[in-house]
Amino acid sequence: MLQMVQRTHAFRRRMGMLLLLMTLLPLMTLCGCNGRTIKVDNPVFAAAPPRRSLVNQSADMEESRLAQANVPAAISKVGFSPDRTEPLTGTSVVAMVNGKPVFLDDVLGGFRTMLDSRPELKPEQRQMIMTEQLRRRLGNYVDQEIVLQALKAKIPEDKQKTISESLEPTFQKMIDSIKQDKGLQTDDQVEELLSKEGSSVKQLRETFIRAQMVNGYVATLASSPKSIDRQDLVNYYQSHIGEYTPAEQIRVSEIVVRFDQHGGRPGAEKVMANVVSQIESNRDFGDIAVAFSDALSAEKKGDIGVMQRGTLADTELETQLFELAPGSMTKVYVRPDRFELYKVISHTNAIAVRFEDVQKEIEELLLKQKADEARRKVVEDLKVRSDVKTMFDAA
Repeated sequence: MLQMVQRTHAFRRRMGMLLLLMTLLPLMTLCGCNGRTIKVDNPVFAAAPPRRSLVNQSADMEESRLAQANVPAAISKVGFSPDRTEPLTGTSVVAMVNGKPVFLDDVLGGFRTMLDSRPELKPEQRQMIMTEQLRRRLGNYVDQEIVLQALKAKIPEDKQKTISESLEPTFQKMIDSIKQDKGLQTDDQVEELLSKEGSSVKQLRETFIRAQMVNGYVATLASSPKSIDRQDLVNYYQSHIGEYTPAEQIRVSEIVVRFDQHGGRPGAEKVMANVVSQIESNRDFGDIAVAFSDALSAEKKGDIGVMQRGTLADTELETQLFELAPGSMTKVYVRPDRFELYKVISHTNAIAVRFEDVQKEIEELLLKQKADEARRKVVEDLKVRSDVKTMFDAA
């Protein structure tokens, strides 16, 4: 039993590491991801010059001809209808993109290898896990493949090689990040770690470069504004004013005298009477809490922190606290097992942040949204001209 538990924990750690590696790449996923695409200085993807400067002239002319004729690209149709009764393997064709097969290992790679290393998993369990992972990842991989095919058709091979080489320093930064995260010192240790997950630095590099080339190419085709009109910024601010208005909140201190700490209610009443007397003598509330409160908050001079409306189950107490001015105290509340007294330390009203203070933040947000929309449109336009079949399509 102990060995089984240990194996289960080890598998979960390996699963976590592999999923980390598989999700590192969404930092660079296509159009619309919240992560930021890593910027790389290179002669092709550094800016967004006219498309003709990036492409093979003959391919560009062909695309123009097709667009003017308003006919789909000359892509041979495929009849992809996989036998779903067959078990999935690394060489199973899970999609066809413009006649090119996409294999299961193209999408899952080391994940499948890791599953195969689990002898305690039943075949049907492996199939279920792989199918679920394919459902989650196949769409993005197909989108990448569509863009990559367009890139290879338009960018000369020597420039493709130049792009790949220019991405190496950025890839090394990612490897360094893995080292830091996992406490590793050498590249060999990284290689060993990846090998346990059915992967390698080489495979990781290929996936990284693929994603970066796809994103870079999409960026050169996407057209989005470089600035946002001020009135649009103001309109966004006004329609999202709640996001720029901190919630009303108060900071409160307490003194709690428990009956069972003083021989019952009569003893607790004497202590609370002493508390009230000292407050009337203008002694510091926090010092009184340290001396007499039975709550854990006494260690912090009664400070129980910041609260917003809706925090307390006792709505009567909460209403009174929010109505009090800073420095004011409540009445003594009598509970079944204790006395309570509260003081409002500070009260912050809900006041919106000035537009001028968030104008730049809003502009960056809207620019990113428009850039994401432009990239999505590029991919959608390419998809319209592509022939795609996946194992999840209706028969």
